[in-house]
Amino acid sequence: MITLTAPVGITVNTSVTLVALVTLSTALVFGLALMPRPSKATITWSVGLGIAMLATYVWVAANQFDSAPLRALSSGLIVCFEPLLWLGIRYYAGKRSFWPAAAAFVVIGPALLTATSTTDGYPTVFRLVFSAAAVFAGLSAWELFRLRISARDVVLPLALVSSAFVVVAVFGIIAGVTGIGSAPGDELRMLRDINGVGILLTSQCAAITIVLLARGEVLLRGGGRSEGAEGGAALRARLARARRAQDPAWSLLDIRLDDPADLQEASGPAVFASIVDAFHAHVLDALPAAADVERVSDGQARALLPGTEDAVRRELRVLLQRVSTIEDSGPRASVRVSASVGWAGAAAADYDLDALAAAAADAAALAQERGGDRWERAGVPAR
Repeated sequence: MITLTAPVGITVNTSVTLVALVTLSTALVFGLALMPRPSKATITWSVGLGIAMLATYVWVAANQFDSAPLRALSSGLIVCFEPLLWLGIRYYAGKRSFWPAAAAFVVIGPALLTATSTTDGYPTVFRLVFSAAAVFAGLSAWELFRLRISARDVVLPLALVSSAFVVVAVFGIIAGVTGIGSAPGDELRMLRDINGVGILLTSQCAAITIVLLARGEVLLRGGGRSEGAEGGAALRARLARARRAQDPAWSLLDIRLDDPADLQEASGPAVFASIVDAFHAHVLDALPAAADVERVSDGQARALLPGTEDAVRRELRVLLQRVSTIEDSGPRASVRVSASVGWAGAAAADYDLDALAAAAADAAALAQERGGDRWERAGVPAR
């Protein structure tokens, strides 16, 4: 995502092109991602692109009226996409969301730029806001590259353009510190020259990656995601009853296939589908009948089950052993199947499903980082 500020010599035709392409990108995300796949992630991404679209109209108005405050406001609004992009990726990955940081940027960034637009301090404030947005862009690229999805190339467009944002920001900081240019503010003019093209590229890359991520479970892996209120209705109802009874003996498990992309590449789509079916069948068979099990995606399931810590440990050992018995029967490869599990206690998260899911997801990711075929408990030091 590249910041938008208006070059002095920009033409009306360029402005019209910018508005048209960003509006098109926003419409694609709303129509192909948000409407068919409503979730925290798609809502957050859609809001971010909606703000970016609004910024392009403010930019046109700023050029028409030659208004410095409007031009600064459009610059502030356009970079708001970066924290919202990062927040949406965190939601998509099922990780803990740090929404106060994103919300603070969305409120403070445009306000600071607008308030200082006619003062001598504007170049400094612009660099600070631009650099803060670059931090979010870098975090977004990092999260995108870490996503465990079958077709990893779908994240490349947005990951690369987010990385480019960081590079531009670094050069801008260097220019500001060293005073490169014939006069103060030359580094801002350089950024403005780049941004006209940058926002066009960013809006298109964002639309492509977001739509593919939102619909990727169906288009790329043949499964469906079960997110939001409907997907977790049974788990929420069970947790509500446990909260009323103040029953601490409930745990949420985040169960994930290890290296699903490598499995699919090694075994082929047909055999991988059979592995996925076996994985979910083994999860159901290994867990007690009292457990509520939810299929999140092809390679992920969540289970809410009762029992003491010792009982849950026994269930986990049985579960991991059962998954490890799945074999690839395809003709091309014989690969070992394993799973990683994140375990979070319901009472520790005040019986809140979102907090539980985030804690269990972080623990599951840690288990995979440590080699897989193991479980990790949220909030407990490494064993």
